[in-house]
Amino acid sequence: MTSTTLCVLCGLLVAVAVQGATTGGYNTRLDSVDVDKILANPRVLSNYVKCIVDKGPCTSEGKEIKKFLPEVLSTSCAKCTERQKTNVKKTIRAMRERYPKEWEAVVNKYDPKKSRAKDLEAFLAA
Repeated sequence: MTSTTLCVLCGLLVAVAVQGATTGGYNTRLDSVDVDKILANPRVLSNYVKCIVDKGPCTSEGKEIKKFLPEVLSTSCAKCTERQKTNVKKTIRAMRERYPKEWEAVVNKYDPKKSRAKDLEAFLAA
């Protein structure tokens, strides 16, 4: 797992996963995270992935992602803003294409039985 992969995932998921207290959704303060920049840096992405799958230390953002990632994945981003949905889709697609081992580690951690796979595919297609 590369560090860039982890950082990209974490940056994107942080932007999506920080829960907002007033909206009942996720906090939009990180909507401006440059997901493309994170996905372009395997070292950063890898560090986020290591955090998320309990294989490395976490930044404060990584801890937030880890806290909300299970809900984001299990609900196909139901509470996400449109911007967050776009970022999550972009991150998942990029990880599956360019960082498949890292994506597999995330899936194995949060959906080991692949019970959400069909819902995730539908979310990505929407």
